[in-house]
Amino acid sequence: MNINICGLALAILAVAQTPTAAQSPTAAPEGAELRFFLEDTARTHPRLESARAEVEAVEARSRAQSRPLYNPEIEGEYGNSEDDDNDLKVVTLSKAFDITNKRASRAKVGRFEADAASLAFEAGKRSLYADLLAALSEYQTRKSVLEIAKARAAGAREFADIAAKRASAGDLGKSELLTARLTRSQALAEETTVRGEFSLARQRLVGLVGEVRPTWPTLPEPPMAIPAIDPANVMTLPEVRAARARSEALRAQIRVAQKERAPDPTIGASYGQEGSADFVGVRLSVPIPVFNSRKSEVVAARADRLAAELAIRDQIRAAEARLTESGARYVVSMRTWNDWRNTGIGALDEQRSVLQRLWRSGDINAVDYLVQLDQTYDAERAGVELFGSTWAAWADWLDASGTLFEWMETLS
Repeated sequence: MNINICGLALAILAVAQTPTAAQSPTAAPEGAELRFFLEDTARTHPRLESARAEVEAVEARSRAQSRPLYNPEIEGEYGNSEDDDNDLKVVTLSKAFDITNKRASRAKVGRFEADAASLAFEAGKRSLYADLLAALSEYQTRKSVLEIAKARAAGAREFADIAAKRASAGDLGKSELLTARLTRSQALAEETTVRGEFSLARQRLVGLVGEVRPTWPTLPEPPMAIPAIDPANVMTLPEVRAARARSEALRAQIRVAQKERAPDPTIGASYGQEGSADFVGVRLSVPIPVFNSRKSEVVAARADRLAAELAIRDQIRAAEARLTESGARYVVSMRTWNDWRNTGIGALDEQRSVLQRLWRSGDINAVDYLVQLDQTYDAERAGVELFGSTWAAWADWLDASGTLFEWMETLS
């Protein structure tokens, strides 16, 4: 048998076992399955459970801040002397009064903090969904790449074995034999590397989901274009609104600090007996802010508010840049993927068909065939990774634009 025909048969077998770039990542989408996967994972996810507990804690503190500052106090006094007729018995009821209405200012702080916590929870939930999509995309990309690498290595091993036999029989040159062995070594090394990459991708996905699943949902192909969104719309993102709510809470905290500089008086009424005589008394006490006027607290509150405002500006700039650039990345990736899908996949099949004809006719030797066949594997892997990067860009844009929840509603 001619070595070209043997090698060709093995190559055809390897190619037939290898999924094309279009088959693996663009399998028939199961939108409902993906949506259920996201919602089911998020339902009891520790990250959201922790954020939900934080919201409950903030809301409880908010309710506490809306309650009156002071409770009434009751005080009893008893004294006796050698003369039993002069015993002293006094009961005093007193209460401090919030004369500057600190309660209203503290309640305002609490409301803003509760709003900020709820908005942060919403942003955290969206971020979790985006992380799940990114991890799922990376997992499926690495899985498809591993399938290509395994088929490539299997074909290279079989080809090298036959090449060694033909070389022993004197039907194959040394150069071609060495090329076959180098191709096998390279394919095996690549398969090992790809296995490690797949393991890391699976580790990230399982660690994020919290369980090992026999199957994972298939990602649908993202749309050809993204909706036009004004960068100014980042102001409606829950994380930006949460930052503004925290800033407003700090503004209200300035007012609280200012009011706390004014001491609150304590007024009490007493009734007692001294000996056989009854008496009624009134008492008033007012703290004198001599050693601590609480001026530093006001200065600190103003500085905290200023820092929060500056942080919001920085956050808005970053959000606008992310929205613009993630959209641009997605458009470029999707256009390239669409071109590859329309021309690259067909070019792979055509190239392999041409190689087969050339090999059958004896126009190329084993070295040329191996080199060019490897190029088709490289191109196939590039197509798979291109789809993965396109999906990663889409997930990033959904997160950056705050439209991930709306997109999930379209999954069915």
